[in-house]
Parts: sequence; structure tokens; C-alpha cells
Amino acid sequence: MIYQALLYSRSLSKDYRWMIVPQRVSGESLKVLNQLYNMFDKRKDSFCNSSVSPLYCLNHPEMTFLVSCGLSNHKDKDGRAIYCLQGIGVIQKYKRHLWLMLPWILTHYDSEGILNTWSKIDFSDADNIVSHKSEDYYFKSDQLEESLVKLHQTREILPVFAPTNDPACVTFDGDGLKELAHLISLSCYDRMDFAFGATPEMINAFDFKIIASVGNQPIIKRNKEIVTADIISSRASEKRDDALSELNDNLADRFNPKIKKYDVSQKKASEWHSHKIRQLLPRFLSLFKIGKKPSPPGNLNR
Repeated sequence: MIYQALLYSRSLSKDYRWMIVPQRVSGESLKVLNQLYNMFDKRKDSFCNSSVSPLYCLNHPEMTFLVSCGLSNHKDKDGRAIYCLQGIGVIQKYKRHLWLMLPWILTHYDSEGILNTWSKIDFSDADNIVSHKSEDYYFKSDQLEESLVKLHQTREILPVFAPTNDPACVTFDGDGLKELAHLISLSCYDRMDFAFGATPEMINAFDFKIIASVGNQPIIKRNKEIVTADIISSRASEKRDDALSELNDNLADRFNPKIKKYDVSQKKASEWHSHKIRQLLPRFLSLFKIGKKPSPPGNLNR
């Protein structure tokens, strides 16, 4: 897999700017990433005591971005800590490769420095770097752990759970990171945006499918329910079972020689009308007060 680096930060004497950008990135994508960083910067103090670093995945037409926000290991000329948004961009051609390797990346991005673009730059010369085009970097499959390679080799026989329409919520800690990797490895979510370390502003501004919120702020999603990841499998299984049941019923009717094609459609229409009548009849009768009249007071059966 080929990827390119990106870095939005400041240097010793120069203010915040795009320092490293992918070769084929659009201006619109950079604006969206700037928006993400500004939302992080607004609540960056909420991340100070976190045991894990925030991580975001955004899918754009030209490429997918996997970025982290947080402290660099540098300070400016006034001694202030330098923050940054840094990570990688992967073009559409290698998008599926990224997703296959993503569970491994999620568990190693801190220790291996995969997303640490600052580590590739000489800080003493960083003042002169503005919108420098990234070179190509290569991520080979032999970097993956043997267990993960075996997992991807058996993807076809693993149970695949379809995602629900509601975003899943995991915890912003080490366990939540493992849970996020687990969801992705099971194909629960395939190439979708997620935010591991989301502020309320991020949740409302982006269409994240998996969310780990930070701080004590309540999660608000525009008229959408937030569900925990441990019920994703059960919901997906219910939908899958319903779909299979309906499919089997249709196939049984279609290949039954005693039932003609028009009988199948008539049967479905009849079942639909019967269902609607059962729903509407009680309301209809109540309007006209039709039914058994109550016995008048004192007229008891003897």
C-alpha cells in the first residue's frame, strides 16, 4: 500500500499552516481537515489526561485521511507547546488495502509512529516548510502481525455484520480502541468515517459512524440515536435473519409448482390487506360505537 503524509502545525517562528500535504489533495479536503483541527483545538484541554491519542478517519472522493491531533514534541520560540494535526492520506486505489490493515494500525499507531509526520522533519529547518508535497511511503503486508494476516485470509468465512443506520459509541480509552479495531476487523463497518476522541462539535458537524466521545459533554446527534457497539451484532443479526426469512419464503413460493405466479402476488396482496384491516377495524368501530353494548345498571343476569 502506498500512502502520503500530511502535517498541519507551526514551527519555531512561523504560525500554524499546512507544512506537508499529499500530492493529489484538494483544497476542499484541506478545509475540512482544518475544520476538524479547529474543533480539537477548542477543547484540547479535554485530551490532556487521556491515556490514548485521538484518531479520525475521513473518506473524501480523492483519498481517505487517517489523522491524529495532539501535542508534538516541539515548542515555539516563546516556549509554548506546539500542537498539530498529522497523519496519512491514501488514494482510492489503495483504500481497500488501508481498511484491511487498519486494525493493526489502530493498535500500533502510537508505538510505531505510523502517523507521526513530525518525526520525518528536521525541526531546525521547519520554518522554511510551507505546503511541501509529500513523497510516497510504502506499507507492506509483512509488517502485519501473523495473527492479523490469518484473520484477513479467512475474511470470507467470518460472520459479516451489516452496519445499522445509527452511529456506534465506544469508550475513549484503550478498551475502546480495541473495540474499534474489532468492529473493523469483522467488517462491521467498511470504509466509513469514525472519530476516536470526538467533541460535541465534531459529532454534529461530521457524519461519523463510530464515535468515542471525550469529556463529560453529552453526545448529541441530529435526530439520530447513538447505540453502543455491543448491540450492533444483535441488531445486524436480526436484520439479516428477517431478510433471509423473507428471501426463503419468496423462493419457496416461486418454486412451488402448485402455486402460480399470479397466486404469489395475490397472496402477498391479500396478506397486506388483512394486516391493514386488523389494524384499522378497531379504530373504525370505535368511531361508530359498534360492538357489544354494556348492560344498564341494575339489569343483572340472574
